[in-house]
Amino acid sequence: MLAGLRQALMSPVTGPIATAIAFALAVGYGVSASNWQAAKAGYERRIADLTQASDRAQGDLRNELAACHAAGAARQQAVAADDVAAATPDGARRLLEQRPEGIDACARMESADRAVLSNLKKK
Repeated sequence: MLAGLRQALMSPVTGPIATAIAFALAVGYGVSASNWQAAKAGYERRIADLTQASDRAQGDLRNELAACHAAGAARQQAVAADDVAAATPDGARRLLEQRPEGIDACARMESADRAVLSNLKKK
């Protein structure tokens, strides 16, 4: 077996075949390294784009949250002002004339409650 191996390694054809194989491996490595670099650059561009989109979305969400907080504070101030105004007869009359949001719903619910209670009392 060693004699066959020695004969194959010493053959005049082995050198050029080994050189051709080495050259083919080098070309294959160069092509794959080139493809890997191109893929890496594409991934880095995609990561940069996603990072920018994430930053923009985060900024938009923060602005929306700040607007919600400001609207909530304004709504609380308006409710507090209406509560103070409703404490006086003139303020209560003004609120009934303006019919702020929710008064109709409350009145309808109260009349529905009365109707249900009157039906229950009849039985």
